[in-house]
Amino acid sequence: MDADTLFAAARSGDAAAIATALDRDPQLRDVRDQPFEWTLLHHAAQRGHLPIVNLLLERGFDVNTKEKGDHTTALNWAAAAGHVDVVRRLLDAGVDAIGLGDDHELEVIGWATCWDGCDDQAHHSIADQLIERGARHHIFSAISMNRGDEVRRIVAGDRTQLERKMSQFEDFRLPLHFAVQRNRPEMVRLLLELGADPHGKDGSGCPPAAYAMQPGADRALHEALKNSGDLDLFTALALGEEAVAAEIIRSDPQSVERGGILHLMSKRGHAGAVKWLLSHGAGPNTLWAHWDANVTPLHLAVLGDHLEVVRVLLAAGADPSIRDSKHDSDAIGWAQFFERPAIVSMLTAS
Repeated sequence: MDADTLFAAARSGDAAAIATALDRDPQLRDVRDQPFEWTLLHHAAQRGHLPIVNLLLERGFDVNTKEKGDHTTALNWAAAAGHVDVVRRLLDAGVDAIGLGDDHELEVIGWATCWDGCDDQAHHSIADQLIERGARHHIFSAISMNRGDEVRRIVAGDRTQLERKMSQFEDFRLPLHFAVQRNRPEMVRLLLELGADPHGKDGSGCPPAAYAMQPGADRALHEALKNSGDLDLFTALALGEEAVAAEIIRSDPQSVERGGILHLMSKRGHAGAVKWLLSHGAGPNTLWAHWDANVTPLHLAVLGDHLEVVRVLLAAGADPSIRDSKHDSDAIGWAQFFERPAIVSMLTAS
């Protein structure tokens, strides 16, 4: 059996085929996949194939072997995928439960808690297992799991954790950015209470509000800005203060096009604010730099899966054929990539 067939067997769960191949050539146990040198154990663990994990460990595979893409063991991938039984088996085999040194700087507990889809009981159970084996929450895993007690403990021990940056792959987000992105309003309030900077910037210069995918995700943030007197146009609209927003535009007509306000309101699904901005002169086809690409409001409405916002933008003349500057994709391409079938139908019919 060649290496490609062997890796396909690991991904599909064909333990018998792998056992037969290893019986013929035991050295195949340590074969590496390209381009990131994944092992058979990485593939099997990510897919949750416990029989193959057992087989490889019984054949003497080193459970702490790391691949060279993200510099992780198989445990990271099993934890991220929520495979409780595989995680338990790897821990019992002596894998490092902490996992320092991964490229995302999240450790295994971060892989179990900080990605999209990590909100279920399986991932919570995995986090508990890791803690039982010596791991501890860092500020991002604590935020993601709504563990206010852990956030307080971490900040009490080191206040600089409020300014701890995520890795370059997460654009150096701060904890407050992350809390908004994960839609953790309780954590947003707690971080502000503990002294997090509501104006903090990520690696692209974006404030925490740029990460809101839901209208209420950062309400506590905007309430804090309002209380401190920092009520700009974006904050006023986020809080529903349209009279204040109108006064801001009267004083500064260019503010309606500044800072990607229409884009961010489209991303967060705030259809009322989108309508208001369009009626006050915001351009539906304006390109704005969101992280590392110039995009239209329509691109970001698609990203957030906000059908009503897409409808509002199209009615105002949004052009779905405009392409972003990084992926060279129009809004339909984004809708197809992010699997938004209702939006694909609406855009193709427009």
